[in-house]
Amino acid sequence: MNDSDAQLLVRLRRAQWVATGLLAAMGILFTVTAFLVDTHPRLGIVMAFSEAALIGGLADWFAVTALFRHPLGLPIPHTAIVPTRKDEIGRALAQFVGEHFLVGAAVEKRLERAALTRKLGVWLQRQDNAHRLSRDLSVGLNWLVRSVDANELRGGFKSLLAGAATRLPVNEAVAAIVDVLASGNNAQLLINQLTQFGRQQLEQNKASIRARIEDRSPWWMPKFVDEEIYDQLVSEFETLLNEIGEDLEHPARREFNQRLKELREKLLFDPEMAEKGAHLRDEFFQHPAVRDFLHSLWDRGRNYLQSALEDDQSDLRISMEREIQQVGTLLSNDATAQRTLDSWFNEFLVYIVENYRGPLSEIISDTVAEWDAQSTSERIELHIGKDLQFIRINGTIVGGIVGVVLYLSWQLLTQA
Repeated sequence: MNDSDAQLLVRLRRAQWVATGLLAAMGILFTVTAFLVDTHPRLGIVMAFSEAALIGGLADWFAVTALFRHPLGLPIPHTAIVPTRKDEIGRALAQFVGEHFLVGAAVEKRLERAALTRKLGVWLQRQDNAHRLSRDLSVGLNWLVRSVDANELRGGFKSLLAGAATRLPVNEAVAAIVDVLASGNNAQLLINQLTQFGRQQLEQNKASIRARIEDRSPWWMPKFVDEEIYDQLVSEFETLLNEIGEDLEHPARREFNQRLKELREKLLFDPEMAEKGAHLRDEFFQHPAVRDFLHSLWDRGRNYLQSALEDDQSDLRISMEREIQQVGTLLSNDATAQRTLDSWFNEFLVYIVENYRGPLSEIISDTVAEWDAQSTSERIELHIGKDLQFIRINGTIVGGIVGVVLYLSWQLLTQA
């Protein structure tokens, strides 16, 4: 028994003691006045009150008790109504709900005033609600990721990537990259990097160049000639690279830009280039290293996803909360969205009520049928028993008043 039920039980017991105490007081009062009325005739009105109150109180005690149990444990017919007719009560309640509440017109009328979308938006805007909803969504997604067949998902994921890749126009993708390189200062920056790389390579390979010149010179060529060739060659290369690197208007730069543009055009419009790009793409995705990478990509992504879903401070969870609140803001402020979604909600719920009224109402009768009769009776009594005890109290008092009225009426008739 929870705290709420405990409080209800205390209230019920208190009301029972009051009603029973009042009934006992009427019994004592009737007994005393019955012995004294012969010597004190004026007590007749008190005796009439207490007698009628006792009868009224006993009648209402019997009626209230008969709802939940057999009075005094006696198997009197038509008593213990709730436990013995629990299933019939459940069916009657289900029929009543189905006929009077699960009606399309009634539901539609109520939904028109409900403003479900706006209330949903206000609810989603609250930080604690967004946090709770994102947590519940994360638990569900995490369970889904853990429960499904990893091999099937891995294979499907790999097939999805491979299928998307086979439709990838490589020539257009490369053309887009070339277009970016050729736009603005990108081409100039690229040439600067290439000339810088050329200077570094020339500096690092001077010894190799000298050795190659010596190896390829005739045996009879004097060494100073080799040195002169080496000096001239290296000097010319250095001069050319320096000029290209320092002169932004150098012809080599213009030639480089022009070649980039021509390459872009060929990539976009030359069928032969498109075919080569497709062939290169197929070779790339058929390479064992690429296939192994795609095979393991799902596992790594799944592990990351699970970790992010379990951590309420992860970027994913924080983003989910933020998006939920933004959706709430949209729903609570956008009148057009409210009208549209309210219309959908109304149509959907009315359709459910109209077409599944029977199964929905049967939930009530089936649920009541599964309840234990005794515990059901006790729980109902726990919730409405206090009010029923006031019926006993009122019956005692009203019975006493009726007894007084009848006593006075009799006295008037006999004295007339």
